[in-house]
Amino acid sequence: MIPFRYHLISLAAIFVALGVGILLGGTAGHSWIMQGTKGILSNMEAKYDRALKSNHELRQQINRLLKEVARSNQEVVQLMSIRYVDELAGSKVYVWQEDGNVAEQIKQLMHSVGMEVVSYRDGNSWEDGVLLVVARQAPLWLREKRVNSWIQVAEVPDSPAKQWALLEQVQNRLAERKGSRGKS
Repeated sequence: MIPFRYHLISLAAIFVALGVGILLGGTAGHSWIMQGTKGILSNMEAKYDRALKSNHELRQQINRLLKEVARSNQEVVQLMSIRYVDELAGSKVYVWQEDGNVAEQIKQLMHSVGMEVVSYRDGNSWEDGVLLVVARQAPLWLREKRVNSWIQVAEVPDSPAKQWALLEQVQNRLAERKGSRGKS
């Protein structure tokens, strides 16, 4: 058997080692920890500064690209007006919307090719032009008329491609109407 004295001495040695470890860790290890945390913080601050700079540069690049897109859209609108002005100038387009207001984009588009835009009210005639119905579904009063000289526009055209397609449809409807008048 191991005498009680050896247990007592080993237990005292453990507590002395623990005390020395706490003492050394609290004094000598403290500077290492501080240096390590300062290094980590400086690295984090540098990464944050780089991210802010990159974010600012990307915002400037986005603004430049948006200006280029706007300039390109203006050029496309000018090309559309050159393409359609001879055929559509002086024609009328009647516009009906559910809320009663004519979308500004449609007005600008039609005016750019020389068309007259008239706000359509129920019961009026659109015999001298084409009716644009800006709505998700055609109204009931229009479905009952069984007239083919109208175009349904589900959404106001917001891109040059959609605007070009709308002008193409308007041109085709006006040509159909002129053709049908010439036959009769």
